[in-house]
Amino acid sequence: MTLIADRIKQLRQRMQQHQYDFYLVPSSDAHNSEYVPNHWQRRAWISGFDGSAGEALIGLNSAYLWTDGRYFLQAENQLDSSIYTLQKQSGFTLELEQWLKENAKGKTLGIDPTTIPIKRAQDIHTIMEEIHGHCVFEPTNLVDLSKKDLNDFTSKTTTTITIQPQKYTGLQAQEKCAQIRQKMAKENIDTLVLTVLDEIAWLLNIRGNDIPFNPLVIGYVLLTQDKCTFFVNPDKLDNTIKDYFLSQKIITKPYNHFQEALKQCQGKVWIDDKTANYWILQQLPKEAQTYFAPSPVILPKACKNITELDGAKLAHKKDAVAMISFIHWLYNNWQNGLDEIKAQEKLEQFRQKQKHFKGPSFDTISGFGSNGAVIHYRATTKTNKKIDDRSLYLLDSGGQYLEGTTDITRTFHLGTPTTEQKYLYTLVLKGHLAIQNAHFPEGTRGEQLDTLARYALWQNHANYAHGTGHGVGSFLCVHEGPQRISPAFSNQALQPGMILSNEPGVYLDGQFGIRIENLCFVKPAKEQNYQQFGQFYCFEDLTLVPYACNLIELQLLTNTEITQINAYHQRVYKELSSMIVDEAVKHWLSIQTRPL
Repeated sequence: MTLIADRIKQLRQRMQQHQYDFYLVPSSDAHNSEYVPNHWQRRAWISGFDGSAGEALIGLNSAYLWTDGRYFLQAENQLDSSIYTLQKQSGFTLELEQWLKENAKGKTLGIDPTTIPIKRAQDIHTIMEEIHGHCVFEPTNLVDLSKKDLNDFTSKTTTTITIQPQKYTGLQAQEKCAQIRQKMAKENIDTLVLTVLDEIAWLLNIRGNDIPFNPLVIGYVLLTQDKCTFFVNPDKLDNTIKDYFLSQKIITKPYNHFQEALKQCQGKVWIDDKTANYWILQQLPKEAQTYFAPSPVILPKACKNITELDGAKLAHKKDAVAMISFIHWLYNNWQNGLDEIKAQEKLEQFRQKQKHFKGPSFDTISGFGSNGAVIHYRATTKTNKKIDDRSLYLLDSGGQYLEGTTDITRTFHLGTPTTEQKYLYTLVLKGHLAIQNAHFPEGTRGEQLDTLARYALWQNHANYAHGTGHGVGSFLCVHEGPQRISPAFSNQALQPGMILSNEPGVYLDGQFGIRIENLCFVKPAKEQNYQQFGQFYCFEDLTLVPYACNLIELQLLTNTEITQINAYHQRVYKELSSMIVDEAVKHWLSIQTRPL
């Protein structure tokens, strides 16, 4: 806590030099990343809160941190309440703007323009003008300066770039660029600016390790009708990568040359103003015509082609073998002094045995008992609990494979669950099954399906403070847009090929948490009973791991739901039994997948 106080003191001295009353420290970086490389972990550094979502507002005499319901308990544990006031967001959108309207009249707010999207920067600037204040966008980041002064600046490291072969992507980079250029031509676009790292990785068919858990490369792309220029640290470019870029007609330039290239942009420039940072807009010449719209890369990346879907299916089968082997091991070894950290390490060992495993897709959530109630919990040596048969154990994990990205949550009880635990687990399962079984017309958005997952919980006056489903990439980010299932407005119809999670839950603070998560993809329904109502879609599960049968209260399930579970379990055994070489594990799986 003294460390945070020293950092705040250093930052406030710099704020006074710049005559700022407030300084905004978002969680994102210049590429609007959810997971941020260490050298850009500014909000975590200045606050002590290291959840993936949230932002800090530092005043000369006060400090605030906003985050959503996934992180309330974590923030309460990590923040020094004598320094920070936790602002609990009621929904899934940021509420700092309303706070500024009410509390920052006549004040000056400083923001690093590389850390905030164009649209939001413009909105905040308008608010500050309306309340007779000032908003100063200064690219010299005051947190970075404070880190240097305190000798606590993590230096950047040179990482590697790998080529993602066409056998996994389905299309060459040249072909993808041609598709995007067609979209640009329809809008008479001269230059497309790409800033989001998974869009760049997808377009260029490259992967890297600049970001924890996400196989991404830090860079920018400018795409015109005759050039594709990738701005990246040249130290990452070995001869193999240089030859690849040459073959795909991709020009490379140093990362720090991007600013000058922006200044040279002519004509109509396409920028996604909800993801591209405000600094980019500041660099464009006044005569350039900006065209603000969602990036044309977003939907082609989200709607997986047949090659990507086949890869996802294979990745999930391999991941299921690892997961099932772990669960079998868990039930047979928990009495040997097992704790949360040892369990997640053991699971990773099982995944490492699978071909083309490249590491976890996010920081594993391994929470026993009350730790499972912390929605985005991370086990540390201070919080690490022993796992026994007296409460629930929630395990949310995933893997990165060359063929695809996985994300699965299962909840276990290694002894005899209580009536309440079985009751709540079954309510969560009913919501999970409702999404799994949903058929919906073309044009349906995720927010229109979200209630299906919550209905059984709502009828029993329970709920959960996170979305029901997020998009997932193809050996890319475990959180991908624009598709999602959530109460928050998305304005994005679910389309064939989109991969989403299906993960309702319920959490009792100080007691336990329950979550059940599968990944699935959108596909056309096989049968159309009434053609006049247009195309209908449904989901197909990618995840193939049995549910916890000892937590299911059969009396709460309908016959249809029981049939659905039995069919899923039958599919699990049919598709995986031949891949499991350990006969003891295979026998255990046959028992776990017997009809209810």
